[in-house]
Amino acid sequence: MLKYEAACSDDFSVAISSLTGDGLSDFVAVVEDALSDLLVPVELELPYSCGNEVNLIHEVGSIEVIDYREKGTYFMGRIPRSLAMKLEKYSIGTTNGEDADAKEAEDEIDWTALGKGRHAKKA
Repeated sequence: MLKYEAACSDDFSVAISSLTGDGLSDFVAVVEDALSDLLVPVELELPYSCGNEVNLIHEVGSIEVIDYREKGTYFMGRIPRSLAMKLEKYSIGTTNGEDADAKEAEDEIDWTALGKGRHAKKA
């Protein structure tokens, strides 16, 4: 009965048996899903002099691609937002494209007309 209630729950509830260990694989899957939501996609190229940062990415991130290039170590994957902000100067992809799309969408809005209640997209 408890297992059914946990399965029907909207939150991250999982039924686990301390006697048999039943449900542990479900628990691990739910924890992985919850933690992956805390990570942001990045594409970075860190100079070889940034060994501490590379180590930190390995410890707290999820790396999809790693490549050792002439200028430094290339990473594509997911890392915590706080670390992504610290390493933003080494970004070569993902987050910059999203910012450009947001800026382009903002350019299409006539903020003066919107404030006066007469908003229309610029042609």
